Amino acid sequence: MSSKRFRGKLCVYCSDRPSVTGDHVFAREFFLPEVRANLPQVPVCDRCNNDKSKLEHYLTALLPFGGRHAHAHENLATQVPGRLAKNQRLARELIAGRGRIWHLEGGIVQPTMTMPIDPHRTCELFAQIGRGLAWYHWGTYLQPGQMSEALFLSNFGREFFARIFSMNAANRVQHNLGKGTVSYSGVQAADTPQLTLWRVHFYGGMVLSGDPQAPNAIATEIAIVTGPKRIVGLLTERPQ
Repeated sequence: MSSKRFRGKLCVYCSDRPSVTGDHVFAREFFLPEVRANLPQVPVCDRCNNDKSKLEHYLTALLPFGGRHAHAHENLATQVPGRLAKNQRLARELIAGRGRIWHLEGGIVQPTMTMPIDPHRTCELFAQIGRGLAWYHWGTYLQPGQMSEALFLSNFGREFFARIFSMNAANRVQHNLGKGTVSYSGVQAADTPQLTLWRVHFYGGMVLSGDPQAPNAIATEIAIVTGPKRIVGLLTERPQ
């Protein structure tokens, strides 16, 4: 999916090497074919494109299991089997790691299937997505000494980030992609353009948890912070 209009620009993800093509910030494979139009694209170099693709190949086969949006069942039934057929190692990992827990949803406790997920790879991809969104909306590249970090938001985290979102912002955005497949909102600080915050609602609010027995670990939203390392570190060290 090469795009000439992105060639020769600076890569959004490394802010170092020249781009060779355009990259979809949210991989097209996360969406059903009929709702893939007009997805955000950014310039990317070969190395970053390959690294990001590896993360996407893993997560486009896994995250649909947690989908709760309108297209969740169709996405899982029509898109995932072929991906797992090409990645037998991941298929075996998911079979071996799946389980069941009692989960409270809408005031009702019911048995729910769980699937194993690598939080590091998940956060690594969403950190890249934060870089892409900052450039796509505001033309912002991260500079040396700046970074992008992603984290899962629990109830406490959502309240904390809601307060931060009320900061004095230079710009704000809110978008819905693929008829509810992905929705996100973002703010850009008035005094530091590279300081941006994002709240991403993916697949209708997947339930993510490092420990099913710890209620505070449950998250349905992903946050991303870009900007100076000191500020990003302060924000992402908050309890999640």
